[in-house]
Amino acid sequence: MSWNRALPYGTRDKLFGESRQMTETAYKMMAFFYTKGYRQIETPTFEYKDVFSRGREEREQRLYQFFDDRGRTLALRPDMTLPIGRVVSTIGLKGPLKLTYSGKVFRVFDDYTGKNNEQMQTGIEIIGGDPLKAEVEAVATVIQSLQAVGLDDTIIEIGHAEIYQSLCRELGLDEEQRLHFASLLTSKSLSGIRAFAAEHPQEKAFLLELPRLFGETSLLTHVRGLTTSRSIHQAIDRIEALVYQLTLLGYGTALSVDLGMVQTFEYYTGVIFRGYATSSATEFLSGGRYDDLFQRFEGQKRAAVGVGVNLDEIVRLKQQQSEPTNKAIRTLIHYEEAAVVDALKRAQGPLYELSVCETVVESREYAIEHGFQTLVICQKDGVTTESVEKGETS
Repeated sequence: MSWNRALPYGTRDKLFGESRQMTETAYKMMAFFYTKGYRQIETPTFEYKDVFSRGREEREQRLYQFFDDRGRTLALRPDMTLPIGRVVSTIGLKGPLKLTYSGKVFRVFDDYTGKNNEQMQTGIEIIGGDPLKAEVEAVATVIQSLQAVGLDDTIIEIGHAEIYQSLCRELGLDEEQRLHFASLLTSKSLSGIRAFAAEHPQEKAFLLELPRLFGETSLLTHVRGLTTSRSIHQAIDRIEALVYQLTLLGYGTALSVDLGMVQTFEYYTGVIFRGYATSSATEFLSGGRYDDLFQRFEGQKRAAVGVGVNLDEIVRLKQQQSEPTNKAIRTLIHYEEAAVVDALKRAQGPLYELSVCETVVESREYAIEHGFQTLVICQKDGVTTESVEKGETS
């Protein structure tokens, strides 16, 4: 069987308007980041597998792997943060650094999830500086960038990686149990959590409530009474501090919390983010604090926070939200060789396009298929104008 007309699972072609909108959206977001002092960074699409393979995320990511001509294992990047961490550590860049990027990431998802294995992503990373100030900057900047591309109904969910991680430590969970626990929290499985809490009574009260601890930021006020864990109390304090600062800046209505949030990548150590639109439950934004990541490359921690945006999902949302508008009139110009000078003069405007078709009939069909409103026919003995929709001449 030949696969030369098929696409691998999780990939798709982007044609015409969608492809153009993807490019324009990425450009607008990056241009906004530039105005806020972020500097662009670009890394290879594939790197040595060692950059990505550590801890449980290697199994979860299911990397696209292959070999170079010397037999060394390479992998397509599953995210942008790890390669940026490598660059910053290798070159020895000092903080604070405000970086931005745009590029494709590759993650192997199961077919039933409906997720794309190839995604276009743009985002920001802040390395160094005051941790709380950097978190406020990251969330506020990404909300503003989404507004700049026409998304005004973004909701940012805030959680904390230490809540899940401290529970795993305190309950003495092994790797398999950690993955099972993470799956229960992600799916908000009440029955599954009840069974899990029965097996781990040390934090039973908190565990039973954890799948319900999401929504309005006001729920933070009564959470402390559910657990005596100092680590969890400190995590809640940090979420409250971030929510307070962002509310002062006017973003309170765009915030919610999820104390059971678990990110795919295990390098997150502090506050974590997830974003979606009020009109869609599909997540298009994720990020958080990852101070421990630099231990992979430098052997020591380094304050860092980042946010990545899935541009494929942003474009889909924009297409859903867009309302019909009065489009500018586009004109296609068909011409005979003897009338080429007249045709070139008429085609100077941005809404005029020269036809490459051989006959008038072909140009007329092309105009209909590609959404032109007017067809101008330049011939040796004169010029004819047709309304494409009505097929009338004048």
